[in-house]
Amino acid sequence: MRKMQSKNGQTTVKVTKHIILQNFWEYYVVDDDEMEYNEKDDIQFVYAIGFAQEFGSVSMKEIKPFIVSETKNLNDVAPAPDWMWI
Repeated sequence: MRKMQSKNGQTTVKVTKHIILQNFWEYYVVDDDEMEYNEKDDIQFVYAIGFAQEFGSVSMKEIKPFIVSETKNLNDVAPAPDWMWI
């Protein structure tokens, strides 16, 4: 897990996993204590980067065939655009 903060400092999230799909969309899987998501659940809360950058839910079963990179080792992963690791 690694904390990522928006450059304006207004939002901080705990990122548990980084995923890249074949279409080069990126997902930063977010762990939020206030949400009832579990790492083993199909539906995960993510910060998605594609045509837009937004928070939302994604079905891991739906995207699994399109994953080209998936890691929990976030030391070598760049933060999302306009975000920084803290």
